[in-house]
Amino acid sequence: MKNIKHPLVFTEWHHGGLFHFISLLFEKRLGGMVFGPVGYEWQKNGFWRLSKLPDTIKQYLEPSYTKEAADGWHYYYDKAELSTQRRIFLEEFKKMKFDIILCTLQEHEYSFRELWQKYQPQAKYIRLTGNVGEQVNWDNFYNYIDTSGLYRPPSSINSIVINQEFPLDHFYYQDPVNHRRISNFMNNLRETPALQIWEALKPKLLDFDFKMHGSNGDDGMIDGLNNLGQAMRESAFIFQIKHHGEGFGHVIHNAYACGRPVITLMEHYRGKLAEKFLRNDYSAIVIDDYDLDTLVRKIRYWSIPENHLRMCRNAYNIFRETVDFNDDEIRFREFMERLI
Repeated sequence: MKNIKHPLVFTEWHHGGLFHFISLLFEKRLGGMVFGPVGYEWQKNGFWRLSKLPDTIKQYLEPSYTKEAADGWHYYYDKAELSTQRRIFLEEFKKMKFDIILCTLQEHEYSFRELWQKYQPQAKYIRLTGNVGEQVNWDNFYNYIDTSGLYRPPSSINSIVINQEFPLDHFYYQDPVNHRRISNFMNNLRETPALQIWEALKPKLLDFDFKMHGSNGDDGMIDGLNNLGQAMRESAFIFQIKHHGEGFGHVIHNAYACGRPVITLMEHYRGKLAEKFLRNDYSAIVIDDYDLDTLVRKIRYWSIPENHLRMCRNAYNIFRETVDFNDDEIRFREFMERLI
């Protein structure tokens, strides 16, 4: 791939942060163009297989949710990511010559391979994982991107482990002003086992402010990365206990970019990219071995302003020392040189 200076990339949209990362990587850093699917032909022809539910199909493929721009392409605006996604119809896809077919879902591993072989044989097929528990068939591709740190591809595959970049102009450090606000930004906290911990803490910390954001949260969704970053900086601790598991983990990376420690379980992050942030009683409150009373004492100790400031600065310094999107770009360009 040494001769490709501005790669044309076809991928899919199912997670706003992931698509934003792909756009930042291939467009901002490599000068290319990224496309996702629009139109029901993708589903009718068996290439889009995320769901069979009519409402879900409409959510992802409905043409009226996009707008045609002067350049002739259709665009979708993601208000949560504050970013625009370029979309393409199946018939347009067939007429173009793409450089990369990028599959990010196990549901599409075979259908995207078919797209590649049938319509874009000149392209390179890449598999990307960012979630836990994905089914990966290493025989389906030769190039692989891991954004979780969880997977171990065979040596015959050209692979890289890389962070999912996000805009640091929205997530940056400021010394904390509020030392007694615990915020949740996970979706559907009320439907998870972590709710028991959340509800148990509240009567023990009556002088603390608890904010439950995310879908179905008591305090509502926060739209826009700018507003999310501000809400994190206004927090003392981020409640981040995901019993169903986590892949790359945008919220936890966002939190440490803002220098805000998390309250979490190490078991959910062991072996993953975010594990490096979790130094108990230094940059995080890791609760695996704590009973409720011990956890309450820990939170109270680390909410003392001088202690909290120290932990916040530790959290930010770990992020600054271990996450470097510019270095990721250098390594990714080397990965591109090796594409099979």
